[in-house]
Amino acid sequence: MSHKIAVFDTRLLPEAKDKLQTLTAEPVTFPTTRCEGEQDFIRRTADADIVLVGPWDKVTSSYLDACPSIRYVGLCGNTTATIDLDVLAERNITFSNVTRYGDEPTAEFIFMQLTRLTRGIGQYQWKPEQHELMGKAIGIIGLGALGKAIAELALAYKMNVSYYSLHRKPAWEGRGLRFRELAELLRSIEIAVISSPTNMQVLSKQSFSLLRPGSILVQASSGTVFDGFAFRDWIAKEGNYAIFDKAAGADNYQAYKGLSRVLFADVIAGDTQETLERLGQKVIANLIEYLRKDEAQA
Repeated sequence: MSHKIAVFDTRLLPEAKDKLQTLTAEPVTFPTTRCEGEQDFIRRTADADIVLVGPWDKVTSSYLDACPSIRYVGLCGNTTATIDLDVLAERNITFSNVTRYGDEPTAEFIFMQLTRLTRGIGQYQWKPEQHELMGKAIGIIGLGALGKAIAELALAYKMNVSYYSLHRKPAWEGRGLRFRELAELLRSIEIAVISSPTNMQVLSKQSFSLLRPGSILVQASSGTVFDGFAFRDWIAKEGNYAIFDKAAGADNYQAYKGLSRVLFADVIAGDTQETLERLGQKVIANLIEYLRKDEAQA
């Protein structure tokens, strides 16, 4: 059986595209732009039975109603915030995503930005004097794969590392991390790093009131993860700084990039050449596994 594959992620490298085309006799079109809303998403899908979507594409019941031929959804990314997994399961549509392909480069980028800020290399300097990261109190909110990659570097920099997570991580506590409840963590740190799941709001107005004056807030996770009004009030106070990259989303980029003491990079921190190579390899491996099982059941 020759499958029709619709691709929506614009980041796949040429070698991944070439490999994908070998998996079907049907021509595969690779996009240069993202879909402009659901109707464009539906139009581009047409009668494809396999779709490879980006983290920004919303797979909903209405989309699947309009595209009944879909049997496999492959997410070219990790977070499933835009994917209705319950609906996919109800319709017996196979789903896969990709993990552990961009956590380390994201952490690397964060520490580059922290070093620039604390040393005053660039538009801003955290304090009147240049400071080192060694010995500074950093708190990581969310100790999943990304949080762990950040913790690795924080330990390497010899920082005092605390974390908050829904589930404690004894192995990491054995390596020197200290578990604190969220309120206690916010009161005790100088640098707060949010690495929670996409669009999981972890900081409220009350949370911002607990942060020390002159703190640094880093958003490592994707989407909207705190109260935007409370953040604006907090960042308006002299001495507070924030670090973002475009994984936070286009809306947040437009909302915060022009604020004083905000470093908002116009790039996605985790998107390196090596990251995209790993992404393509894992997307293809997931699809090959699906095709193998589909052929066995035919």
